[in-house]
Amino acid sequence: MEEKQTSLGLHTLIYGVGTGVALIAFTLIMYVTNLYMNTTLGYVSFLIMMGGMVYGSLQYRKVQLKGFMTYGQAFSTNFLIGLFAVILSTIFFFFYIKYINTGLIDEILAQVRAKMEAKAGTMSQEQMDQAMSWTEKFMTPVWMIVWGFLANIFWATIFSLLIAILLRKKDPDAPVILQ
Repeated sequence: MEEKQTSLGLHTLIYGVGTGVALIAFTLIMYVTNLYMNTTLGYVSFLIMMGGMVYGSLQYRKVQLKGFMTYGQAFSTNFLIGLFAVILSTIFFFFYIKYINTGLIDEILAQVRAKMEAKAGTMSQEQMDQAMSWTEKFMTPVWMIVWGFLANIFWATIFSLLIAILLRKKDPDAPVILQ
């Protein structure tokens, strides 16, 4: 029986949503276990995103592209999976900091102040107060969402570029185009 062809958009949406759900589940596990302020464990989310990109791209290559994929196809597939995952996880994060963990911003600000006070010899009290004032202006749910979205899209792009190198597979029967 022949498999039904799926468009790139639908395929990446499905795998992007799956990756986004995995990222949301990881965030909730971190919250429930009270490890959400652990920055080192936060890097696991990058592994989840890369895993979703690799798996989704390999499935697209295997099922839709008959086992072969150009660098451009691999990049597009990875990037779109990452984009959909970032959109979903960003929407969730907004609700997370607005309704689930309403004290997260205060905890982050306290952590920033503690780090500044640890370096008290390098900054005057006036400089610390001014730095905290600027930090507080940008530590609102909206700004956190904007910067978080941009940062995650940046990383999704970098991961897509690198993963595409590993996932490309040239079709030996494809015509050679001379330039």
